[in-house]
Formats: sequence, C-alpha cells, structure tokens
Amino acid sequence: MRNLAHIGEALFTFGKLSGLMNLMGNSEGSLVIPQIYKARRNLILRTSAEQLSIILGSVLGDAYIYPQGKICFEQSADQKEYLLWKYNILKDLSYPKVARVIRFDRRYSKKNTSFRFFLRQYFRPLRHIFYVDGRKIVPDCLSEKFNSLVLAVWYMDDGHLEHGKYPLFASEGFSDNDIGSLAKMIFSNFGVETKVDSKRRIRISNSSKDKFFKLVEPWVRPNLRYKLP
Repeated sequence: MRNLAHIGEALFTFGKLSGLMNLMGNSEGSLVIPQIYKARRNLILRTSAEQLSIILGSVLGDAYIYPQGKICFEQSADQKEYLLWKYNILKDLSYPKVARVIRFDRRYSKKNTSFRFFLRQYFRPLRHIFYVDGRKIVPDCLSEKFNSLVLAVWYMDDGHLEHGKYPLFASEGFSDNDIGSLAKMIFSNFGVETKVDSKRRIRISNSSKDKFFKLVEPWVRPNLRYKLP
C-alpha cells in the first residue's frame, strides 16, 4: 500500500492543477480523496457525497479508471437495472449513453451481453490514488470516505451470499496487505468483524452478520436482493 501522509483536501481550481498534482506526489503529505475536479478551462465539477460514494464503492468493485481519468462502469445484462441506477445518479458526470456490449466467449461458444457507461475523463486524481504501476490498490485515505453506501456498492458489485446466509467479498484481486486494510476499515468504521478465508476472500463473521446487513440493506437494489438473507 502507498505510504500516504496528510496535505488537506485536494481542490482542483482554475490554473492550479499542476501545483496540486505536485502536492499529491508529496510523500510527506497525506492524500485526501477530492470532491472537486477540474473538467475544462472554464468548468469545475463538484461531486455530491452520494456520487462520490458510488464511484468509490464501484472502484473497489468492478469499475476501472483509465490512465487519462475516464471511469468505466459495466455490468452483465441481468444487472442492467443496477447499472442504470448508477448511471442516473452519475449522469451529469458521464458521457450521455449506456451502451450494449456483446462479446463472444470461445470457451463456451456463446455470446455474452453486458451494458456499460463511462464517466468523463475528469478523474485522473483518482487514478493516481487508486493505482500503482497499473495495479488497483486500497489507499489509506479511503477510510475517511468509507461509509455505508461505499460498503453497499462494493457488496453489490463484488459481494456474494454463500449458502444463502454467509456474506463475503470477492477481494482476491487485491494484495494481501490491501485485503488486510479493507478488513481493518470494515471493523474500524462499522464495528463489523471479518476474517479472510483460504481463497483470500473477506468474510463477514457470524457475530457481525446482522449489523452488516442493516448497514447495506437500505441501498441494495431490487434485482440484487438475492444477496440478502
């Protein structure tokens, strides 16, 4: 995980982008996930708390931030309603289209359909925070923004209810250190105990299941209720 120290809130204002980027690279300061982004010479965007939480939960899950700052959100066809929920909240930050994507799976000789949209390329600061050498990481500064909506979106993206009652996260794509950081954040921010299984997935402990479901249930979309008991 990156060694991040404190520099205060990152604000992207006219004519100050290069100076801010220098601050963000300062190993003696701390990165803070920004809520304001410079879009063009005459445009500054302020994300709402809800928008930022959905972005962060998605980045922990299935979303990908391109190096130029564009963010891709994609879900399978049976989760289209969930994707449209994200799009409707983020549409003022997005390109105006939800596209249908068809890919041919040679392994099973069949076509798979998904849907996706992109946020405009305003989010290069998040790329710098969440990726090191092209690999997605978990930055220390995420803890300050890690609320129940972030947790719920991550669960809707990458969560699973095993045997209809045991919630877990498919966290194996992260490094061992980052998995440990996520488990620590879940406990420190919500008091929810976890354990990491042999497949490097974060499991919610039996003693904390009820607390966990109370946190995420208000946000879970109708077509994803199967992830609740």
